[in-house]
Amino acid sequence: MTHQRTPRCGRHYPWRPTTALLLAVICSACTSNAGHVSSGVTATPSPKHSHTMTQPHMSTTAGHDAADVRLLLEQVLGHHAILMVRLMRGPVDKEPKFVDAAQDALARNTDELVGAVSAVYGKSAGQAFRELWNEHVDALKAYSVALADGDESAMKKAMDTLDAYAAKYGEAVSQLTQGRLSTAAVTKGVAEHIHHLVAAADAYAAKDYDEAFAMERMAYEGMFGTGKALAGAATEGSSGELPAGFDNPPAQLRSALGRLLGEHVELAFDATRAVVTGNPSANAAAQALDGNTQDIITAMRSVLGARAAARFSQVWAGHIDALVAFAVAVADKDAAAQSAARTRLDKFPEQLGDVLPSASHGAVSATTVIDALHEHDQQLLQQVTSYAAGDYVTSHAIAYDGYLHMHDIASTLADVLEGRAAGDSPRGGAATGGGWLGRR
Repeated sequence: MTHQRTPRCGRHYPWRPTTALLLAVICSACTSNAGHVSSGVTATPSPKHSHTMTQPHMSTTAGHDAADVRLLLEQVLGHHAILMVRLMRGPVDKEPKFVDAAQDALARNTDELVGAVSAVYGKSAGQAFRELWNEHVDALKAYSVALADGDESAMKKAMDTLDAYAAKYGEAVSQLTQGRLSTAAVTKGVAEHIHHLVAAADAYAAKDYDEAFAMERMAYEGMFGTGKALAGAATEGSSGELPAGFDNPPAQLRSALGRLLGEHVELAFDATRAVVTGNPSANAAAQALDGNTQDIITAMRSVLGARAAARFSQVWAGHIDALVAFAVAVADKDAAAQSAARTRLDKFPEQLGDVLPSASHGAVSATTVIDALHEHDQQLLQQVTSYAAGDYVTSHAIAYDGYLHMHDIASTLADVLEGRAAGDSPRGGAATGGGWLGRR
């Protein structure tokens, strides 16, 4: 990298998150962050069009299957936003090898998205979707190159392409969903998605890193709304009703945990990579990570109670501190400090493993928790070590798998909370439909 390393003073990390906790969530709190822009895509019927992309509509009657479709589309689309943001930063940083690795990761994500669309709507629809989707990916890449070169004419050309694309995409997806999603709503949603990505790139190029990461977070969150809308259109019944399990409390829990924990790991990647390369965005990346942490803490307090929340917060704060210390040690080529940070990180899974199973009333074993968190830490360390060595291909591959793994952890933590709810005396329980979300 050509950037100068952010100054440090001893072992004080000005970007260090103050508190953190990777655990529970009340979904209503998780989806109401002030200032975040929703996807704008809602399941509003529109007049039928010629069905150039349409396959027979998939009506999933089993609630579990419908929830799986939702979670898959949310996960893949959210990942797309993060990977696209990173790819667009590469030309600004003048890192062609990074761009190549980021592009490979984005292509893998596109394959996953096309696979999901194909599973819902059929292979021919999936292939048509791939061609359409790649149009906006290519235009966004062209914009980022023009931005890095200061070529205003090329930037305008790319934006004109993206503006036209929004309407084209809206029409095609409305056809794909047989009018269950309106052209206007889809067009608005993808236009907002494009705006988030372009604004993130513009801010990064202008060295307004706080704004760049704020827009990254908006882009990520917005795609979860898009995934939910697309899944709803795919799984609703002939009379327009959604399967019972599509948006019930357990589905909301797993969706929200997946969103927040997926964002956690991606921002951790951003922050540690910036630290080891001395990129001036390091402070802003870590502040964004802290913002994600605060969202989780706010959401979980009424679920686990003050004592458990305080314990988890303490453990996770130590985890974040050790991770930052490791990144600094890698940047300094300090083997002893790296070893010390690893030792601290190795204690983290066992520390949470002592607490989570009891919170679940035995529904989740300590071994399950420890194994999942240990793999998470190893991925964080391995990707940043590879990144520092300039092995962007390996770093991106590990980070890609790390994002997927965090969604597995989200499922494990959802099991913890559901086990806790089942073990508690019901208040607003099954008879009222309130379940664990009904508790206060």
